[in-house]
Amino acid sequence: MRAIPRALGIAAAAGTMLLVAAIPASATPTQANYTGDGFGSTSAQAKQSALNNALSQAQAAGFSSSQCLQVGTAQAWPNNNNLLAARGAKAAVSASIGPVTSWEGSAQLQCATQPAPGTVNLNRYNGPEHLSTTGSAPAGYYLEGSLGWLYGSQVAGTAPLYSCKVWNSVDTFTSPAANCEGQQFLSTLGYAYTAPPAGVASRVLRRCTVNGEHFDSNDINCEGQVAEGVLGYTLD
Repeated sequence: MRAIPRALGIAAAAGTMLLVAAIPASATPTQANYTGDGFGSTSAQAKQSALNNALSQAQAAGFSSSQCLQVGTAQAWPNNNNLLAARGAKAAVSASIGPVTSWEGSAQLQCATQPAPGTVNLNRYNGPEHLSTTGSAPAGYYLEGSLGWLYGSQVAGTAPLYSCKVWNSVDTFTSPAANCEGQQFLSTLGYAYTAPPAGVASRVLRRCTVNGEHFDSNDINCEGQVAEGVLGYTLD
């Protein structure tokens, strides 16, 4: 799948496990991204080290691990400098130790608390196609970022949004129509405001296409792609 020009997350590389968990409620809306760096003797160790570093930053800011999701996939690349020197540990005393091939890694976490009880985070994933869901994504997809929060049940001023799929295609899309505009119904995602709510932080949710494939975006200009229309307004 071709990446959308204004990416919501880091680019995909070799995969690593997603931290998928329900995000508990809090009276104070908070969302932040944390990028971690790490080292290891293998690619997998470097990725895990970077992920641990990002999580340490998030925990220092007051988030728990259950409030964080991995953005994109962790990346790693060879570091041919002396491993001790790279870690800043006793580099000067090791003239007898030759260069050690090691790995550097980078990973990013998105951490958030609910803006209101009973809300669910609408996340955008990329993989075989773009997928917007309030649940976990199938294997082969990576998180690009949050599109905002939906109510789990209807409140005044909101209407349901549905996850749909084009018949005989992998292309999923979001629709306000219960019949999925004649396409295949997958699930009810939640409830979005039909107009910007007064006194509540919100963001527009638009349906867009790139090369005929659907994706959702908070960008009113659809990230430079083709706009199909406004789906509603999610909580920020």
